[in-house]
Amino acid sequence: MIRDLRLLIPLVLLLVLPLLVAAQERPVPIAVTDNMLLGDDVILAEYEDGVITRQELDERIEKIPPNQRGTYLTVAGQTQVLDVIALEKVLMLKAIQLGIDQEPDVKEKVEAATRQFYIQEYYKRNVIDMVVITEADKMQYFENNPQLFAVLPVVNINYMQVEDEIQGMQALTLLQEGEIWADVSEIYNKNSYVKGLKGVIKNIRLNGNIPGIGNDFELEDLIRQNTANIDKIIGPIETDSGWHLISVTQFNEGRSKQYSEVVPEIEQRLRPLKEKELLDELRSTLMQKFDVQIETSLFEKINLNSPTLDEDIADDYLVISTHDQFNYTVSKIIENFHKLSPQEQIMYIKGEGISQLVDQELIRDLMFAEATQQGYAKYVETNDDFVQMKTYYILNTTFRRLVVDAVTVSDEEVQTYYDAHLGDYTIPASRAIQVLWFETEKDANRTFNKYARMHRLGDEKNMQKLIDTESLRPNQSVLDNQYDNGIITGIGSDEAFSRKIWDNPVGYLSPVFKTARGDYAFFNILRENPAVIKSLTEMEPRIFGILKREKETIRQEDMSDELAAEFNLVKYPERLRLLLSAEELFNMADDAARMRRFKDAINSYDQIIQNYQNGVDDYKASFMKAFLVAEELKNTELAIDLFKTFLRKFPTGDLNESAQFMIDSLEGNIELNIDDELLEFEQD
Repeated sequence: MIRDLRLLIPLVLLLVLPLLVAAQERPVPIAVTDNMLLGDDVILAEYEDGVITRQELDERIEKIPPNQRGTYLTVAGQTQVLDVIALEKVLMLKAIQLGIDQEPDVKEKVEAATRQFYIQEYYKRNVIDMVVITEADKMQYFENNPQLFAVLPVVNINYMQVEDEIQGMQALTLLQEGEIWADVSEIYNKNSYVKGLKGVIKNIRLNGNIPGIGNDFELEDLIRQNTANIDKIIGPIETDSGWHLISVTQFNEGRSKQYSEVVPEIEQRLRPLKEKELLDELRSTLMQKFDVQIETSLFEKINLNSPTLDEDIADDYLVISTHDQFNYTVSKIIENFHKLSPQEQIMYIKGEGISQLVDQELIRDLMFAEATQQGYAKYVETNDDFVQMKTYYILNTTFRRLVVDAVTVSDEEVQTYYDAHLGDYTIPASRAIQVLWFETEKDANRTFNKYARMHRLGDEKNMQKLIDTESLRPNQSVLDNQYDNGIITGIGSDEAFSRKIWDNPVGYLSPVFKTARGDYAFFNILRENPAVIKSLTEMEPRIFGILKREKETIRQEDMSDELAAEFNLVKYPERLRLLLSAEELFNMADDAARMRRFKDAINSYDQIIQNYQNGVDDYKASFMKAFLVAEELKNTELAIDLFKTFLRKFPTGDLNESAQFMIDSLEGNIELNIDDELLEFEQD
């Protein structure tokens, strides 16, 4: 048998496009390979007073992150992007027609975002682009900060924390007799974390903290003193954290990195320092230019932790200037503070408080004012991100107006949906059982007789004592939330066990039986919790959301059709051409399969089958498509049809025997255990 190993390799498929449009399922267009249709000026769509060219499509795809771009280079992916661009175009025409682009709320949002673009552009041109880091700067930083470029030593040890010196000596004796450290640790180690690691602690850096132990400087010194004594057992010895046994198993000595090793790191560390120097100089220059002064005497009167503002200072000026936009009252600064997110507020509270807040507000306003005076509009308005931002606010508002706000859900619709889906909102009945576990049937039967007598008498106290002394797992005696689903909650799948719970009444005491995992048990049904139906009041918000989304999807499709008709939108998907080689499509299919996105993988195989009909690529893709349908989608009927079509289309080939074998197994003529096979064929 032969399986393409690339089936096991995968694709992250995520639509990162700037709009609100769900991809609609449609037949995949056939790729055009005619060179006449490969130019940037090829028209892919027309609408009222405009066209969409291949160049615009390619530019949009180029903006998608590289790790997600591949799927949009397929014909189907390009079709999705074309649909989005086309909807943007007609939606913008509708927005202008309705005057949404001129509405105060939209203009206010655009202006606020525009201010940020001015600040970013000014900071880039006057701070980021002005940073100069000389060789002398880097060397001086390296020499002044040796601790930043030191590689700490690494020590691995075997370790036990024991109860006392007596247990320490007992553990030491076993180790000296040749017992394995992990086995002795299992018996004597009271440090559960290290015990779970079989008594091994790795990556001790000798920096004051021992993984799994914490700060124990005396123990750390002991480890440091014995780094040369590899495998020597030290202890038992007592420190403030208890009694210990250690054995150093590996030691890598620390060192100082060479300058040549850390040049990129130095540049990375120096850049923000240089930026801060330039920003401080810029701040002083701009404060002088705009005649700005800060009343620092007010700082000590303002507490950012206090939710209320002292009215006596509310109208006092923290910042004073001959330019009105820089006159900040205390109340204005506090008002802006409360507009920040909780995370940003904490940053200022834990930082330098009100002085830092004022400084941040001021430097941003200063940069915006200077950028405006210097005519930065010429830089900002040609920025693609700025154009996209303006488009987004207009289109988002238009979309909400035409789709989201146009859809309503009535109380009657919510009630009808709730009544039709009661099963989805019902917590099924469950039972609680008391179980005793045993390694052998003999032990189980012996204990059962005692337990049965106590059960008849209702002697719960002695029943519990019996569990504590005789059950193999007393901590797994009471198992709640047992549902009628063939699964024993807390244990695993066991259909026979589950049936015993649900085929008998509450109070039933089962006989001894063997469980699916091989141990012996008997149980007592303690109680039953009846099924609970969640109320309409509880489920109403969720149902409302479901119905709203469904209606919005329908309304969006209707709106798209309406706008296409109104603005004479015509798309030419047949003019799209495939932008991926067969090898790239195979890789995409493998990536998708590894991520268990089998429909995406099949789509990539379809692209190969349609566009690379050379008897090699389409041959392999056809087989792999059928294989995925059979093994992963479990669509036996379709898989059989695909394999038979494969054999008719390709009468000979290395994979034909495998295809016939798959047909025979799917039709039940032979038993197939595909997990024990490895299908391989070379990708030319």
